[in-house]
Amino acid sequence: MKHWKPIAAGGGIAALALASFALVNRSDSTVAADNSKAGPQKSFFSRLAAPFREEMVAVPAGTRIPIRLEHAISTRNNNSGDTFTATLDKPLIADEKLLAPAGSKVIGLLTDVTDAGRVEGRASLTMVARKLVVNGKEYNLTTQPLTFVARSTKKKDAVVIGGGAALGAAIGAIAGGGKGAAIGAGVGGGSGTGYVLATKGEPVAYGPEARFTFTLSDPLELPVHKKSG
Repeated sequence: MKHWKPIAAGGGIAALALASFALVNRSDSTVAADNSKAGPQKSFFSRLAAPFREEMVAVPAGTRIPIRLEHAISTRNNNSGDTFTATLDKPLIADEKLLAPAGSKVIGLLTDVTDAGRVEGRASLTMVARKLVVNGKEYNLTTQPLTFVARSTKKKDAVVIGGGAALGAAIGAIAGGGKGAAIGAGVGGGSGTGYVLATKGEPVAYGPEARFTFTLSDPLELPVHKKSG
């Protein structure tokens, strides 16, 4: 009975050691449990979000973009910096996947508009496509410019001047012939020239539904098209 205190003390120390060991093991097991849950939990949310990721497809430079105008454009009614709207004339497909259906909106820019001058100078119009709208989202386009120049009117002008001179000569001949014919020719020629000076040359003009084909100068990334609803 003398040694019960040391024995009891030794038992207490042993109990404390066991308790500490249990706590340490419990802490380790808790961390391990948390770590083991983190992986599956993360992958679960990844799988949940996966269906909402858009599949993107690269459209290479050099791809042709056919469009159809919605409204008329011309060198007489438009200025440099004006925008125009059009629609895709054919569906845009890359890697055998539909990226934009026919009818998708295209927004373009008239970068240089020059109206025909009087006597000399021909009208010209340069345009590029700037944006493609699919499912309400805008995607920037970079295309090679298209430039159109009005046809020359020199032959037409010569006919007007010559016609005026011939008509004047005929009038002069009727008025008295000889000297009168020379006066009439001068009047007629001047009249014809005046007509040319007062009238501008041919414009560059295209109406609604006019078709053009742009070419991508830079590659473009678009999501695979999904029908709404």
